[in-house]
Amino acid sequence: MSRIRPAILFIGVLVCTPILALQQFGIFKEMREGMLRAYEQRLLLPTADLTSLRVLNYGYYTLMAFLCAWVCVKMPRQLHRFAFLIALCFLTLTLSPLLAFNGIVFEPFSGIFAILGAGLLGIAFSGTERGQRVEKFREFFLGRLSEGQFVQLVQGNEPVKLNSKREVTSLTCRLLNADKLSHDLDPDQLELMCSAFMKAVSEFLVSKGGYLDVCNAQGMAVQFGFPVADKDHALTACKVALALREYLQELSIELEKRWPHKPMIGIGLSSGPAVCGLIGYREFQYYSVLGEPPDLSRRLCNMNGVYGSTLLISARTFKLLKTAIEVRPMEMIAAPGQISVSEVYELLAEKGALTPPEASARDAFWEGVVALRQGDTKTAITKLNAAKVKDQEDAPLKYFLERAQAEAAGTSGKAAIKTDALA
Repeated sequence: MSRIRPAILFIGVLVCTPILALQQFGIFKEMREGMLRAYEQRLLLPTADLTSLRVLNYGYYTLMAFLCAWVCVKMPRQLHRFAFLIALCFLTLTLSPLLAFNGIVFEPFSGIFAILGAGLLGIAFSGTERGQRVEKFREFFLGRLSEGQFVQLVQGNEPVKLNSKREVTSLTCRLLNADKLSHDLDPDQLELMCSAFMKAVSEFLVSKGGYLDVCNAQGMAVQFGFPVADKDHALTACKVALALREYLQELSIELEKRWPHKPMIGIGLSSGPAVCGLIGYREFQYYSVLGEPPDLSRRLCNMNGVYGSTLLISARTFKLLKTAIEVRPMEMIAAPGQISVSEVYELLAEKGALTPPEASARDAFWEGVVALRQGDTKTAITKLNAAKVKDQEDAPLKYFLERAQAEAAGTSGKAAIKTDALA
């Protein structure tokens, strides 16, 4: 539970208690009688017998105490806080004669006491180290983190070290056929489609615990393990990615109904060490990560366009989760500027989620891809044909089978696609 909420509750109770005591001692009763005498002298009331509703006064100052505490702790700007308090005081003073004209006695002084007392205590709390941390973090993380993660970020007793080097998992998701859609759709329709896609996906990922690092025309980049530390960041990211893949199937159908063009969507996941910190200049500053994970996840996302797959992960991510996920191999790639190569995998499901036929097809696919790399096209074709599942489309299988057949026919130069060109 957030430490802000207990503070708001404490302020509300702290303000209401003395007001209730003053009510019992008759202080506000004397002020109310003086107010009524002033109304009788200066106002033409519709009736001489006014109804006194004590519960109205009790309820009003209680509501104002908790409301002002909450607003003055949460509201980011100091000037806005004071403007809010002044406006509420004016409203309370105005409410009293208005109710008197309707035959109801409303004593405004306890309400004003609650407004000013709770408001000033809320402002004082927001000026503490924790309050300042909440205000500062809200500026950078509002809308980028879920409410639960934001609370987790600010509730600690120790300062949060966000400028550091740590292990993260980066997820990238984007429309892979945006160029084609730009030719097929009118600009305003493409804008609406892309905005609907980004809104739906970004809200889904944030609700699942991701940090929305980037959300623009180039796609969405979401970090796991930053800014909230998570030792299981890779596992969390893979589970979210699998849920996202299912969600995208429904979203694609909905988008295609509204705009008669099928969106092609890719997801890429990459884990590893990254430098985290406040990146940018002036109003363009925000917390982000730099390093291989975000760069490689973008490449993997784009590579889905080559194979017709949806969800690719890096070798590092697979190494961290060998016993927790089901995958099949895609390609060997090299990072830009490096000689060593690493494997790219398609994430299929969580461990044990494949049916026996699906597991057999995965194993046959794996053997066929390995045989193709070794130049044994005959074995590759046999194994890849054995990897077919009845009544199930498999674009990556089709890609590798066509490639094996092309190499067997001696036309591999035309069939092979250099995935490194997507960097």
